[in-house]
Amino acid sequence: MTTRPLFWKRLSEPRPGLGLLVFAFSLSVAGLFAILDGGFGDRSWALVAGVAFGVALQRGELSLVRAWRDLLQLKDAGQLLGFLAALAMAATLTLGTLGALGLEAPEHARIGPVHWLLPVAGFLFGVASVIARGGVMVHMRRLAEGSLIALPAMLATFAGFTAGVALWPWTWDLAVSGAPGFWLPEVTGYFGALAFQIAAIVLMAAALWRFRPKGETAGSFRDRLLVSPWPAWAAGALLGALVAVSYAAGEPLGLIAECATLARVLATAIGLAPAELPGLSEGVGGIAVPLEAFGLNQHVVILAGFIAGAFAAALSSGRFAIAGFTLREGAAMLVGGFLLGLSAMTALGAITGEAIAGVAIGAASGWIFLATASLGIVVGLTFEPRIEMTAP
Repeated sequence: MTTRPLFWKRLSEPRPGLGLLVFAFSLSVAGLFAILDGGFGDRSWALVAGVAFGVALQRGELSLVRAWRDLLQLKDAGQLLGFLAALAMAATLTLGTLGALGLEAPEHARIGPVHWLLPVAGFLFGVASVIARGGVMVHMRRLAEGSLIALPAMLATFAGFTAGVALWPWTWDLAVSGAPGFWLPEVTGYFGALAFQIAAIVLMAAALWRFRPKGETAGSFRDRLLVSPWPAWAAGALLGALVAVSYAAGEPLGLIAECATLARVLATAIGLAPAELPGLSEGVGGIAVPLEAFGLNQHVVILAGFIAGAFAAALSSGRFAIAGFTLREGAAMLVGGFLLGLSAMTALGAITGEAIAGVAIGAASGWIFLATASLGIVVGLTFEPRIEMTAP
């Protein structure tokens, strides 16, 4: 019989007060950054956004791999409806606000280039997500929950990002350079693009509606907020709103740019990539990957904020538990993680930054990546049907 140290055992029980304490401490650090920076700026917002991002992902247990597994094997569309809620909320708030106020698209709008490598990278990302049992955000969430299997996955993901940066000159020359960024509002206007996308989302939701979860979470409001898992639609709506607010703040939500920035610094330092990389420094498709020294900048802060938010939510709900892994599982994480990083770097984003933030602004690149990543997941699940491989 295996026993756990008393300290870890206590943390794996619901501790709402301790979770709220971590949450409050994170927000106080954001206030400290505001004081140090002379106002609520990049680092303060990055920390707040990262914390909220981590809370939403942990409380809703959102994972596109799990969403398709639930539908295909359990006939449960709850998670997929949650992602549709995120798309609808993000598009409604973003395009609706731009149209109502007559504003131009944000400078860093995720209108990605549409080229032949985009669907290839999306499909590979989907397959890799099955191998690694989740995408980049899922493993960061698992790390905050105490799952040690996230460590080889994240290390391999950064190695994949580094490989993607090293291959970037080839990617740029053969695919990205000169590729158009199809933006629906240019054809239909903001409200036309919003209506078209909402109609598509409603049709998909209608097709999934008969597979919606039937049960409701019981308990007090406090328990439903801090302990019991949130309905996927609620977590998805929060994620979509956060994407829209991030646009309003001037920087679309996502973790890929931050990972890519760190990977570029590493690739350049060890000689795998030249100091000048076309498109990455000045930005392409709304994402910029500058070559800058390591430091406590917004790229590092948002990653730390995500971990803090997910950790606070895990403590609150009793989902924090140190868990190991087998050698076979570790090998799968290394392979899947490497392919995740490589494909995300090639596509210039993943589910949140490329798909949700792209759909929010009406970019075709967001729909293409989401569709091909979903196809890759479905194909991957046909070869790995075991539920425990993708269960939360």
